[in-house]
Amino acid sequence: MTTRTEAVIDRITLIVSDLDRAEDDYVRTFGCRVEQRGDIDPALIGVLCLSPSRGRRSLLRLGRERIELLEFTDMAGRPYPPSSTSTDLWFQHMAIIVDDMKSAHQRVMANRRFWPISRNGPVRLPDTSGGVTAFKFRDHDGHPLELLAFPHGNLPGQWRTVDGTGRFLGVDHTAIAVSDPASSARFFGSVFGFRTGTRTENRGPEQADLDDVDGVHVSVTRLAPDLPAPRMELLHYHVGTRRPIPRDTTSNDIVATHCVVRVASLEATAAALARRGTPLGGDDLMILRGGIRAALVSGPDGHRFVAEEQAGVMPKSQTALARNARARRRRRGPAGRWLHWSRR
Repeated sequence: MTTRTEAVIDRITLIVSDLDRAEDDYVRTFGCRVEQRGDIDPALIGVLCLSPSRGRRSLLRLGRERIELLEFTDMAGRPYPPSSTSTDLWFQHMAIIVDDMKSAHQRVMANRRFWPISRNGPVRLPDTSGGVTAFKFRDHDGHPLELLAFPHGNLPGQWRTVDGTGRFLGVDHTAIAVSDPASSARFFGSVFGFRTGTRTENRGPEQADLDDVDGVHVSVTRLAPDLPAPRMELLHYHVGTRRPIPRDTTSNDIVATHCVVRVASLEATAAALARRGTPLGGDDLMILRGGIRAALVSGPDGHRFVAEEQAGVMPKSQTALARNARARRRRRGPAGRWLHWSRR
């Protein structure tokens, strides 16, 4: 029997409207370093269920973690949905650890292309909510981000050993809004092997100021606490709009943030999905540059994940499968909406 796959989040991918502008913002504001820059791999466009198109990619590093920016130059998607809040199910933020909140907050707000979500600046959360100081904001395209600072003297060891990144130490986690945290935790446990960690209930005036949502109550479930950053958190808001991800969302829409998950075996991932009743189809597998096999996976609420496997010697049957998949995608025609919605 195929065992469940072991996996780690390799990077967080943001869809941007202007790669040069977004890269400049992340480099100048957070101190990110550009590791790679070039065209988007055509095979990746196929993995994302888009018709053939051109685009640009920038791979950034912040501390030990990586952020990927993708711009689809000749097939731009829709802008981030207006009037969004943390309670909408398309919400997915990226949390950055800082060593000095006052300085980091000033630097972020000095960038006029960023604007705050949180009311009245950084918020010191109660000890029951972790005791951290947090601040939420959006970048130029509307992607939500969060700054996190631990109490003085309580910075975890993994962040104390990060050098050369200034105030911004690295990406701690990505958090997604979910409709059913238990169902989502089971999904990520069975498909990616992410263990369920601690759970907190966040509410009160501090959380309301942080999220800019009155009467807020959010259950936070941490996943994969034993794995290196970035990890994942599930946010179950009990109040607010809680609008679902539109079913016509496509992977070139600005809202289509996704995680790239490095798996030990795509076969194990596919087997886990099949046991859940959502098998990968024969045209879901693609081979990226460097011989990396990849497939698109969706969570229970429609959040997307690109599962990547560093391929070794591939059996001829699988090579033929991937070749046929590329041909089918070339014949697909106009960009279709994202197809792999998981059953609840």
